[in-house]
Amino acid sequence: MKRLLAAAAIFLAATTVARAEPMVERIDFEVTRGGDPLGWQRLRIARDGDRAIVEVMIDFELKFGPIALYRYTHRNRTVLEAGKVVSVETRTNDDGDYYAVLARQGEGAGEGGLTVLGVDGRIMAPTDIFPSDYWRYATVRQGRLLDTQKGILRDVEMTAVAGREGCYDMTGELTMQLCYDDGRWVGGSFDGRGKEVLYTRREMPADAPWNFSLEDVPAGEPASRYVMMAQNEQR
Repeated sequence: MKRLLAAAAIFLAATTVARAEPMVERIDFEVTRGGDPLGWQRLRIARDGDRAIVEVMIDFELKFGPIALYRYTHRNRTVLEAGKVVSVETRTNDDGDYYAVLARQGEGAGEGGLTVLGVDGRIMAPTDIFPSDYWRYATVRQGRLLDTQKGILRDVEMTAVAGREGCYDMTGELTMQLCYDDGRWVGGSFDGRGKEVLYTRREMPADAPWNFSLEDVPAGEPASRYVMMAQNEQR
């Protein structure tokens, strides 16, 4: 009997550990411009109960033959609890222009508030603001988003696209078409200097190697005097 109880205890402990493992979702887009390869946008969402850690990697390079005409690198880590923002840390190199953003709950924002340090200095935002990472279907119900590159609030309007179920035109201070299928972000597009930049979802295994690091963003010319403050305050 003792052996049976011990075996049962071991089984229950193993089950508890297994249940404690976060659920991981990958969202990977191959991105083209005018039909030519531009790069990738990848997301990894790790959920553990009400808590989620969302990491975003964007790597674009526009080339003419062997010559790179444009490069864009972005890294973004957002922590959510019960759907509200706990923190956001991002770094971006937009073809030599360098940005860093840091958002945290509290710290002068008052109870339930979010302090955001971005290109315009410190601003306040509600914790239920949606970052501009677009992976949640509820993004289409938002009228304001947190620009994760610049750390500022952007007013937007979402309009369903006629004849394209699940697709919405986002207009206002951010412009893009976003498409969802059964609540999953499955595609999008925007105008990239006169040519369509198209997102095509590619399925990747959740356990594929994930090498996210803010340090992967190369240095550049700071977009404002607040940029290095935000970087230096990041963990």
